[in-house]
Amino acid sequence: MPPMLDDDAPDRKYWTAYDHFMVEREARAMRRDYAYKLLGSWWRAATSAAMRSVRFAPQDRSKARTAPPLGAPQRPN
Repeated sequence: MPPMLDDDAPDRKYWTAYDHFMVEREARAMRRDYAYKLLGSWWRAATSAAMRSVRFAPQDRSKARTAPPLGAPQRPN
C-alpha cells in the first residue's frame, strides 16, 4: 500500500531545481536558527552558573586582603 499523501502537497516529480534549492535553503535556515538558540541557552546557563560561583570582595576595603608586591618576601603560614 503506498504511503498516504496530503492532497495539498506538491508532487515531487514535477519539482524544478529551484524548488529543491529553496527547500534546502529553508532547511539550512532552520538548522542555523536551532543551533544559535542551543548555543545561546548553553551560554546563558554557563554564565549564570559562573556568576553564582563568583565571590565578590567585601565592601569594607579594610577587611579585604591585598596581595604583596612582586618580589616581596612571603610570610610563612
